[in-house]
Amino acid sequence: MNPRRLPPSDRRDAGQKRVVAIAAAVMVAFLVIVGQLWYLQVLEGGRFLDASDKNRTRVRPIAAPRGILFDRHGAPLVDNRPAFTLSLIPRELDRDVERRNAALGRVASLLQISYEELVEAADKVSPDSLSPVRVRRGLTLEDVAKVEEWKLELPGVIVEVEPQRAYPTRRFAAHLLGYVREANDDQLKQGRYRRGDMVGQSGLERLLDEYLRGRDGGEQIEVDALGRPIRTIKQTEPQPGAQVYTTLDRRIQEAAERALEGHAGAVVVMDPRSGDVLAMVSAPAFEVDRFTSTIDRAAWLKVVQDPAHPLLNRVIQSQYAPGSVFKIVVAAAGLQEGTLTPMDRTHCNGEFHLGAWTFKDWKEGGHGGVDLRRAIVQSCNIFFYQAGLRVGGSTIARYANQFGFGAATGVDLPGEKLGLIPHPKIRQGKKAATWHAGETVNMSIGQGQVLVTPMQVARFMSAVANGGVLWKPRLVQRVERLERGVVWSDPGKVNGHVELSPLVWAFLRQSLWSVVNEGGTGAAARIPGLDIAGKTGTAQTIANSRADKGQDHAWFAAFAPLNDPEVVVIVLAEGGGKGGQVAAPIARKILQSIFMEKVAAIEILG
Repeated sequence: MNPRRLPPSDRRDAGQKRVVAIAAAVMVAFLVIVGQLWYLQVLEGGRFLDASDKNRTRVRPIAAPRGILFDRHGAPLVDNRPAFTLSLIPRELDRDVERRNAALGRVASLLQISYEELVEAADKVSPDSLSPVRVRRGLTLEDVAKVEEWKLELPGVIVEVEPQRAYPTRRFAAHLLGYVREANDDQLKQGRYRRGDMVGQSGLERLLDEYLRGRDGGEQIEVDALGRPIRTIKQTEPQPGAQVYTTLDRRIQEAAERALEGHAGAVVVMDPRSGDVLAMVSAPAFEVDRFTSTIDRAAWLKVVQDPAHPLLNRVIQSQYAPGSVFKIVVAAAGLQEGTLTPMDRTHCNGEFHLGAWTFKDWKEGGHGGVDLRRAIVQSCNIFFYQAGLRVGGSTIARYANQFGFGAATGVDLPGEKLGLIPHPKIRQGKKAATWHAGETVNMSIGQGQVLVTPMQVARFMSAVANGGVLWKPRLVQRVERLERGVVWSDPGKVNGHVELSPLVWAFLRQSLWSVVNEGGTGAAARIPGLDIAGKTGTAQTIANSRADKGQDHAWFAAFAPLNDPEVVVIVLAEGGGKGGQVAAPIARKILQSIFMEKVAAIEILG
């Protein structure tokens, strides 16, 4: 008997054991597989389903159109137009850093965009983010074609269509309307904005951003393996921003900008019946559209360091000596207080002596004998030197404050300056702070320490035109939403009143009419058939400055028509020279545009 050969019964037992072992192994493996499937399906199913959906679906935001700014007649001041935006989707960028950077380098070469800018944009957010990171707005059709041509080699790089601000001209009402730009880091920290949101940064765009910004929509789309859209799964429509109706008149604004072209300075056109700002120009202005997109550091520094200061809103942020425009205040104070009368006369020989000082008239040789009205008409400094001393510095300062000088007008724009009205010093204790008579002499012709803004002069001249009412300058009439109607409105606000005798008001207005229409310093503003009242001003910027050398600021402040004033026009030309020669003709052009139909009818009849 072979010892190695097992009995049949033993062989059967060994075979059964192997079968049981294999069956047990298969069962264990099956249980492991079932357990793993249960784990994946039940415990991790939601996570993997979400990941799967993210691989085949995309949530693409749809930017809401920004609200439109209209003028008082419903003409758009800014609008929206479709524009192409280059964006990056971090999750779809190549995970390999070298391949990702190579793709970004190709984009930089194709579109002439800074490579560092692209890399910085990609690193701003988590690499798992599906939200587009906007890199460059306002792509041209040629740029879009280049991106589409290389699309297969540019994973994560997309071109979106978004609404973008459009302006009538590059500098139209730049300081008033302002501009929008992508939210900066400080604004993002406030928690009100998301990265990529367009936010008002200056002017009315900033003031009314809460209303102008709409609510973004979005769409969920299914994409193929290459990230190309297949179908839209779900879509939420964006809600556009509110419509804003301003007080501006686009036609007058355009006319004022044309009239001031070539000069640094400011123009304000105001309705004296309500305080409505019909036009507001600060020149030179900045190019608005340059600030809505990405601007490199060199370009930004060029604008900021420009000696012409294009970012400065001269209407409210610059302060100037008012020159002879201020003589209206002196005349009003003297007439109301009784220290001056219309019959007062002075012989003007061109010089006025006060102690060791000699104060001169602007006209060589003087004006001869003048009364108060002729002194206003001819802007005789000698008469007002003497008148100022009679009225007194304290009284002049008090009436200047009543007319709103030395205080904010309340206009709803940031950075408004207060101006300065000097007051005679009061003796305090043992320390004497004296007010010299020479300071009163300088103040009486709007020189010395007196400083005003063009907006303050507009409100002041409006008070002269309407009989003493000081309106808060109004920029916005109302805000409307399509589904809710008017959600905000400004009925206007009176923030002061000047009490003068009706005879004083009548005398001032008639004298100002003579300035323009009876051979006065404002004759260059005269328009036949239109009763214009105004006052010129030539403000010295340095001692012994000369207007013919461009060292003086030129002013002209006017209102029309005389008996029923509809508009006030203020013109300031920095370094322009004499007000009657430079500022008055500018005002004439603006008034011709405002009263175009009336002037044309008079010319036809005449």
